[in-house]
Amino acid sequence: MADSSRVRRELLAMHPVGRLGEPTDAGNLAVWLASAENALVTGQVYVIDGGRTKKLQLPIP
Repeated sequence: MADSSRVRRELLAMHPVGRLGEPTDAGNLAVWLASAENALVTGQVYVIDGGRTKKLQLPIP
């Protein structure tokens, strides 16, 4: 059986922001997108992953 505190530390180390995402993180973006504050935003992709994809290795061709 894996040590849960070690597993949690390793999981948090994968995220540059140092924490896992919460449902409110996505909810806050949804609220902002539905507001008038984003009037000039069009055709964007928002990745809500705490920077995790930045740490992924790129495939070698």
